[in-house]
Amino acid sequence: MPSPEHIQAVKELEQNEIEQELFDSCLEHAEGDDLKARTIYLHRRSAELKISKEDLDEREKWPMLLPLLVLYTLGAIGVLLLVFGFLGFQLNWW
Repeated sequence: MPSPEHIQAVKELEQNEIEQELFDSCLEHAEGDDLKARTIYLHRRSAELKISKEDLDEREKWPMLLPLLVLYTLGAIGVLLLVFGFLGFQLNWW
C-alpha cells in the first residue's frame, strides 16, 4: 500500500503541480527519459514530503548527544589522570 506522501506526490504529478526545479534535475539525471524522470521525481518528492513531516531535531537529539557525552566524560577523566600522574611523578607522591 502506498504511503500518503507517495499518493500526494502522484497527485501533484498528475495535476501538473510539480516543483519544476526538482523535475528538471530528475530529467537531467534520467538523461531525457520522461518516464524515468517521473519515477525519480515521485521517489524524491515522496521522500521530501516524509522528511518535512518529521521533527528532525527531536529525532536526532539523543542519538548524537549520548556518544558526545561519553567521549567528553572519558576525555575529562583521561586528562585528570594524566595531570594527576604527572604531578605525582614530579612531586614523588609514590
